[in-house]
Amino acid sequence: MMNFTHMVINESLRLGSLSPAMFRKVVSDVEIKGKFESLFWYTIPAGWIVLVVPSLLHYDPQIYEQPCEFNPWRWEGKELLCGSKTFMAFGGGARLCAGAEFARLGMAIFLHHLVTTYDLSLIDKSYIIRAPLLRFSKPIRITISENPLSSSHQYANLF
Repeated sequence: MMNFTHMVINESLRLGSLSPAMFRKVVSDVEIKGKFESLFWYTIPAGWIVLVVPSLLHYDPQIYEQPCEFNPWRWEGKELLCGSKTFMAFGGGARLCAGAEFARLGMAIFLHHLVTTYDLSLIDKSYIIRAPLLRFSKPIRITISENPLSSSHQYANLF
């Protein structure tokens, strides 16, 4: 069951990047080659500051099929490595967030408690506006009620 929880967390992080952009200093020359290598190429010189926008990767249809859809199953059987060039929810490389695993653990505990203790239902439909930051067309209103089956949980067995 935790595998599915991790898949939901990955998909949530992909769709709602924590950081809309990150500045990075180029440590050595980087060559960018286009579709036609002889015609389109560019060198980013060492020392330049570049802006990395993770959502450009996370919403790229060449990387993720139907990128605007919430689909946790896209992560089934995939292990994310710190050096991933297609998933940067916590940055990457030497600048990877030191608290990434702690944050994932907190999300897993929160999700478990939320879905096993409460029932949630949407009151009004809202639309996501995808800009550098996630926004919604209007406030998201939900009804939260305690799940009648939640009292049967044995929380002592979790530790």
